[in-house]
Amino acid sequence: MLTKLLPDQVSRFWPIIKYAVEESLPPIVGEHPDKMNRILSAMLSGSLEVWASYKKESNKFEAILVTQFLYDDASNTRNLLLYCLYGYDPINPDSWTEGFESLFKYAKSKGCHSIIAYSANPYIVELAKKYDGNVDYTFISLEINKIVL
Repeated sequence: MLTKLLPDQVSRFWPIIKYAVEESLPPIVGEHPDKMNRILSAMLSGSLEVWASYKKESNKFEAILVTQFLYDDASNTRNLLLYCLYGYDPINPDSWTEGFESLFKYAKSKGCHSIIAYSANPYIVELAKKYDGNVDYTFISLEINKIVL
């Protein structure tokens, strides 16, 4: 079951969430000494949303997902970005399906055109294909400080 956490729940479960985020940050995040505090602040303010997937029978987290709305002014398009996703243990395929379907409904209710993500996880890529997702693009990242001396 996928549930969106409230700010007080984010605070209460921060050590668990922090670990998941540190293990799955997207490639767009640079190094900054205050990075995790800034991420927590964004979660508490609602600019990043935290979701927990858990097994009903045990109430134990099986995954943490962080989302963010992205708006492209030029095209007037709103999308839901899967900012990071971390599974603590192997996740049942039915949980993946249930979680994605919940996110689709949520994104639609918020006026989103698409759900977008960065992933190097082959299972996530295959799951996106199952939903007719476009996986044709390659993420390119050129770190300026390594190029310009």
